[in-house]
Amino acid sequence: MLRRKALRKILITTFTIFTLFVIYLIPEKMNTQYLDPKIEVEYVVSLGTNEIYLLGPNNYLVKTNVLLEGSTSESKIRGIIEYLTINKSEKLPVGLNGIIPANTKVNEIKIENNIAAIDFSKELLSGSAELEERLIESIVYSTTNLPDINGITILIEGIRVTELPNSKKQLPEILNREFGINKVYDIDHRNNIKKVTLYYMNDINNNLYYVPVTKYINDDREKINIIIDNLSSNYLYETNLMSLLKEDTELINYQIEDELMLLNFNHNIFTSEKLLEEVSYTIAYSIFDNYPVNTVLLEVAGKQINKIEKER
Repeated sequence: MLRRKALRKILITTFTIFTLFVIYLIPEKMNTQYLDPKIEVEYVVSLGTNEIYLLGPNNYLVKTNVLLEGSTSESKIRGIIEYLTINKSEKLPVGLNGIIPANTKVNEIKIENNIAAIDFSKELLSGSAELEERLIESIVYSTTNLPDINGITILIEGIRVTELPNSKKQLPEILNREFGINKVYDIDHRNNIKKVTLYYMNDINNNLYYVPVTKYINDDREKINIIIDNLSSNYLYETNLMSLLKEDTELINYQIEDELMLLNFNHNIFTSEKLLEEVSYTIAYSIFDNYPVNTVLLEVAGKQINKIEKER
């Protein structure tokens, strides 16, 4: 037995010495080739998601996310316009469509002081008269979601568009989210008109999407009270738009500090002891479109239940 163990140790030692000797004889260049390979890194164009507003059922613009290629604001704007152009992209969610007339081209984009001047071909306003204002809203809301774009100017063949051809509605030189989206007018007189953008939900092919509605009303109250009252109301503009905020939800108080808004609700905001994600976001999105804040804190009886950051 001892002899067999001694023989095994001799064989192991001999094999180890032989292996080390072979490694020593391998040329240095060969070692370098196998142990320190040079890897070539191929540059890949960056991809990121961006919110755009596509045409949904009943001609409402619907908020959705798409992938954009490129690293500059100009390249991203071109990508956005491509998604918004009819029959241009095959990557749109089922039930949502572009709104810019087919064959529309972007001639040039110039960006200065965070304002993008977008020069289109003549086909831009050749589509449906009913949707000409929706078309402008879609472009404005989609492009100003980019962090470096605060507003846009629309040109056709080098000439700024000052009014819509069918409605004759005047357009400001610089368009931003103050222009509104999916506009609804619920006014009795011309005095004390307030503009508030509210986010509802729409079930399209079994997928829930957020739909902004800019409502013009006669109301002297603070916008946050109008937002909560409207989102918790049973009255909706169309049967396909809904809000999941319960009718007996009460906003106890709120605070605004710097770029943060804190909302304190009663317990009725809960559904089965839970706060639905959709409820949180319809409130937060509505606030972001009406107040210059980047964070929304939701509380119940003084206890924080959710924190939502602006997606920019």
